[in-house]
Amino acid sequence: MVSLQFSNKVDLPKIMYSVMSLNFFTILTLISFFLTMILSLFFLANKRGFILENKILAILLLIFNLQIFYSFTTSTFAFQYFLDWHKPIFLIRQTSFLIGPLIYFYVNSFLKKKNIFNYRTSIHFLPFTLAVIFLLVFYKGVDRFIIWESIIDLNDTLLILTHNLIYIVLSLLSMKSTTISFKGFYKSILISYHNTWLQILLAAFIVIWIVNLNSLAVFMILRRPGWCAYTASIYALTAFLFINTIMFFLLLKPDVYYIIAKYKNNKLTEPDKSEYMQKLNSYMETHKPFLNPEITLESLANEISVNPRILSQIINETFKKNFKSFILEYRIKESMKILADSKHSKLTVLEILYQVGFNSKSAFNNQFKLFTNLTPLEYRSRSIN
Repeated sequence: MVSLQFSNKVDLPKIMYSVMSLNFFTILTLISFFLTMILSLFFLANKRGFILENKILAILLLIFNLQIFYSFTTSTFAFQYFLDWHKPIFLIRQTSFLIGPLIYFYVNSFLKKKNIFNYRTSIHFLPFTLAVIFLLVFYKGVDRFIIWESIIDLNDTLLILTHNLIYIVLSLLSMKSTTISFKGFYKSILISYHNTWLQILLAAFIVIWIVNLNSLAVFMILRRPGWCAYTASIYALTAFLFINTIMFFLLLKPDVYYIIAKYKNNKLTEPDKSEYMQKLNSYMETHKPFLNPEITLESLANEISVNPRILSQIINETFKKNFKSFILEYRIKESMKILADSKHSKLTVLEILYQVGFNSKSAFNNQFKLFTNLTPLEYRSRSIN
């Protein structure tokens, strides 16, 4: 077992060697730290979408960056020689108490379920405040403080894990009416269901919680500070995958995140919305305008005598889709009816796709499999048989 000798003396050559000897996970950590900072600034400065949600997410990513920094500093050889740094570094650790509440606020604010900022909001930040106050008082009576040698580290980790688990459950309860199956997860991304963004974020939070639980288990079993490097490796990899997943989805499908705020000044009442919805559904079922390959939002709005902006708002807010996805779903459902009808068994797939409004066979096949997990021919064979 390797014993660690601590000294207030700074061994600069050894520190420089340690810093310069960057391993794979250290590089991942540095990249993750940089990308997280960029993402945080992006959401903080971004004016697209809802400003409040952007700011909450920006703060959440900044705190997540602090956790990456904490994991890095407590696992790097050089920082073990800076004993005076362990006190402020452990204070940084307490920001973990803020992650759970911010996730919970973000989910509820994004879903517009409730007014999250009121006189009760401060209660959610009480554990963080109490933890900081306790440590400041505790530090006054301690000259030498090493994080992994103190029993406070274990108790603090247990409290953080329990605290965040509570907010995972609360966030899941808030999303219970919007969650989808894992089977339809990829499908929901491609057709831009806005709630998928919340699922991605919450799933990542759960994975990070599991990683932290794993780290605690390793330390409890081995009781070796040297294994903090193992903890940092896993955390660095998780952070790297998490941040790159967010950036991947923002580039691949921005609509997964954005709920456009262009309707915030449109005060559409529920009776009016219900009336427009009835008119839209009736027209779609009776006249089937989606069969026209040249259909546009403006042309459909003109046909049902509704302002295009109002029609766009209804489709976005009611169906959680953009206009293109809304029309595509009608076309696919219509093609499914034709394929399942033995009367149309002589029609080729090419004839059917043109009949329902598609212009491309590859686009039709991709969308059809996305909705049914079957090719058109497979679906026809199963339905008719």
